[in-house]
Amino acid sequence: MISRRFVSVAISLLAWGLSASAIAQPTAAGAEANGQQAAAKAAERKAEHDRIRSEREAIKARRQKDESACYQRFSVEDCLRSVRAGVRDAEARLRAQEIELNDAERKEKAAERLKSIEEKQRGVPDSPSAGSGAASAVVRKPSQDPQGLKSQRDHEAELRAQQQRIKVQKQAQEQAARTSGNAERAAEARARHAQTLQAAQERRDRVEKSRAEAAAQGRVPAAPLPAGSAAR
Repeated sequence: MISRRFVSVAISLLAWGLSASAIAQPTAAGAEANGQQAAAKAAERKAEHDRIRSEREAIKARRQKDESACYQRFSVEDCLRSVRAGVRDAEARLRAQEIELNDAERKEKAAERLKSIEEKQRGVPDSPSAGSGAASAVVRKPSQDPQGLKSQRDHEAELRAQQQRIKVQKQAQEQAARTSGNAERAAEARARHAQTLQAAQERRDRVEKSRAEAAAQGRVPAAPLPAGSAAR
């Protein structure tokens, strides 16, 4: 009797070991494949972030160059407004791409966490009882409504993503408003200074022209205006 029970227990242990090995092999292979896929996605996201950062730097450099060129034109303000409008459009496009990229990353991480939770809830095969005379059946812990849990996780992730988008958009709008206001005030000051210099130059030109005409007609030309008066 004891010998038969020992043989039965040994057979149960052997069967359980083979079952666990068969389960572990595909699980390990799946984990490795998932790891490679996650690494590829992470590399792709990094490349996208690098591209967005490079385009932002290029936009900034182009804006400085275009604004400098505007000050060489007659309609300075119109030129500056056109340049800044183009910059705002380009920055908004990049910001939308960045938000979409961040949302995809958050959803992917939420899905990975949910998958990990579901795998833990499934449990592992129970070990056979040493006193049992037959092989123990593989029992898994029932999952606790995985579909409902997934819906809840997705909803929470979407709420967090929406709140983050609103926060980022608000910060971007405030920063753009501050930058635009400072730049416009500086541009207006430069434009007023340029107009003052231009008016002074035109006045000097009129005086010089009048003196030249008087000299040509034999009249005594008026004394030239002082430099300070001309500038005023």
